[in-house]
Amino acid sequence: MLREDAGKIQMATIVENKPLASDVYHITLQAPRLAAAAKPGQFVMVRVAPGFAPTLRRPFSLHRFDREAGRIELIYQVLGKGTALLAGRKPGEELELLGPLGNGFWFSGESRVALVGGGMGITPLLAAAEHLAGEGKEVVTFLGARTGDYLLAAEKFAHLGPLYLTTDDGSRGEKALVTKPLAEYLENNRPDLVLACGPLPMLRAVAEVVNSRGIPAQVSLEQRMGCGLGVCLGCAFPIRAETPEGYTYKRVCHDGPVFWAHEVLFALPAETTKQGGCSDEQS
Repeated sequence: MLREDAGKIQMATIVENKPLASDVYHITLQAPRLAAAAKPGQFVMVRVAPGFAPTLRRPFSLHRFDREAGRIELIYQVLGKGTALLAGRKPGEELELLGPLGNGFWFSGESRVALVGGGMGITPLLAAAEHLAGEGKEVVTFLGARTGDYLLAAEKFAHLGPLYLTTDDGSRGEKALVTKPLAEYLENNRPDLVLACGPLPMLRAVAEVVNSRGIPAQVSLEQRMGCGLGVCLGCAFPIRAETPEGYTYKRVCHDGPVFWAHEVLFALPAETTKQGGCSDEQS
């Protein structure tokens, strides 16, 4: 099916909305048109409550989608009023969605792909992993989080290929940053592609590891977004370009959220970009 429905407003019915951790929820939505048009790495803008309070939709990465069942799955963290309202929504209720949006990950015949996710940035990588595994590709996954409770969907990744886990407190997996097992793996292995999503410091570290080895990598940047359509410019991020300054600002919602790691300019002061990684702004 062609993506003629992409970017359209549509209603979705809540199938399930359950907690995964004290402040993290998993929501399943019946949204046939959106599921048919979705691809790994894209996102949706969700109006979390009826009416226009809060005014702005919230962006959430697509965690999984099932075209045959017509369903999509999102994982979100309760961080403010908007996501608290979403956590209170019940099965059978409807949500207004805008999407799928963004470019998503892209593939070109790679046989081995490494996935690197941190915290809520783990969320969009499962759809990519399932897509790649379904095509017979080798998938190796590296997941990191503050504690074991936030190693989201680790069991699902484990069914798709080798899995390396790290936590800040050592409660699950190795007590280390996720880039440690990644760098160790790359000493003797060379994936055709690396996909990464997570907090900006993690993405910067991943980019340094893979760029120094000449390994292609795509990073997903999910910024604070107002519209999701590239109009408000609130999600602009510096990307290398042939300009006098050496960079230009790209709209993460419209030109991304996925960019080649070697193109992303991580070094600009944070205050000039309101930088954030793939841990969705879910206030």
